[in-house]
Amino acid sequence: MGKLNFLEKSTRADIAFPTHQCARFLSNPKQSHGEAIKHIGRYLLKTRDKGLIIKPDDASSFECYVDASYLGDWDKIIATDDPNTAKSRSRFVIKYAGVPVYWKSKIQTQLALSTAKAEFLALSSATRYVKSVVYMLEEVCERGIQVKTI
Repeated sequence: MGKLNFLEKSTRADIAFPTHQCARFLSNPKQSHGEAIKHIGRYLLKTRDKGLIIKPDDASSFECYVDASYLGDWDKIIATDDPNTAKSRSRFVIKYAGVPVYWKSKIQTQLALSTAKAEFLALSSATRYVKSVVYMLEEVCERGIQVKTI
């Protein structure tokens, strides 16, 4: 799982959701989780020649896209075994010059009672990461490196 997490965080954003789903069950894995990991491995083998084509866009600066799924993973059949299916999921991507620099998909720690609350929690989480990227850009500028600022 560690290698899958590394790939997901560094170059393969397309495996973020399945990797996270498998990682949730590391403390009590079942055979189905092992099969899911093998499935991810087979997917990576089939798509090893695929990738993202990233072209920086001078016209754009700093962007953050946020989304949340309100009870998107809820399943009546397994809800008694896995209470996390009743929690919403936050997702966001931070882009600089049109290029993704950070992305995340995570189950929300708080229970949202509405779609609006789930979206607000996702926006709050993303804002914390945006602030750190902005601080990093400011520090880079202070050190004399020219970057396009917001």
